[in-house]
Amino acid sequence: MQTGDSLGDLIDRYRREFYPVFRWGRSKDADLRRLKKDLGTIAAKDLTSHHLTRHFRARYDGGAGGVTISAQIGYLVVVLKTARAVWHLDVPLQAAQDARTALAMVRLVTKSEQRDRRVSDAEIEKLTDYFDNLDTSLPMADIVRFCVASAMRISEVTRLAWSDLNETDRTIMIHDRKHPKKKIGNDMEVPLLNETGFDAFAIAIKQRRAGALSPRIFPVNSRTVSAYFTRAAEALKLPDLHLHDLRHEAVSRLFAAGYQIHEVARISGHQDWQQLKRYTHVRAVELHRDPRAPKGKAKPNKPKAASARKRPHLRVVS
Repeated sequence: MQTGDSLGDLIDRYRREFYPVFRWGRSKDADLRRLKKDLGTIAAKDLTSHHLTRHFRARYDGGAGGVTISAQIGYLVVVLKTARAVWHLDVPLQAAQDARTALAMVRLVTKSEQRDRRVSDAEIEKLTDYFDNLDTSLPMADIVRFCVASAMRISEVTRLAWSDLNETDRTIMIHDRKHPKKKIGNDMEVPLLNETGFDAFAIAIKQRRAGALSPRIFPVNSRTVSAYFTRAAEALKLPDLHLHDLRHEAVSRLFAAGYQIHEVARISGHQDWQQLKRYTHVRAVELHRDPRAPKGKAKPNKPKAASARKRPHLRVVS
């Protein structure tokens, strides 16, 4: 290691060399920048577990949550592992690992809580009415409907291109879909369904009829959508409602419509089927069966079981 190498130098090198390969998201990049700002002046060779436990205790006292602290110290461990294994630098990796263990023991490092927030039809109607009457050129109401119809992440919705739309098959290609290991090239062709109360294909086609000239179907920045949604939820006094809850609601509705876990995984893009357990929050009312149906042949009243109608062909293109 060179005498002048600081933690800031290592973080800069890690971002410079590995971001073009892995293309991580905004949250990781923000965490790396925060680590550089707070700890970047420390010479890497002088780093101790005391530095880190003291720093993250102060962050916790200042309002940072256990999930944030877990992410940031985890990214620091990754930078130091890279410095040791790839750049062959003698860095104090063990100090960072010891600090993470110590912080976990006092519960300053925690896992994110699983949300089970469902979004009702009434709440969706309030949101779409709000956006329909809002003085903006952004198709926010259609984006809300499309999120519930497609089960896509907002970052995926705003990247969709007309060139990837197959109007014959009513499918679309999502490029570089989120994957725990494969950051680039995880392309998936997914169906645009009409199973959750909204028709994803019709909503997409509507954007062309509205005169959109952009190569993208929804030419909006995902952060702009998130900001508009947050303001709308606050204005409408919809408690604890996040934009990502629309994806959660869409997946839950697909299960309620009769889709099997492997089919939902192909639609939503989840790589681990175990992750989908958090989305199977079927309402009690959705479990009613028609009492007039013959015994052993009962079917859900609403929505109609997807198995009772022809489903689109689902395939993954990698």
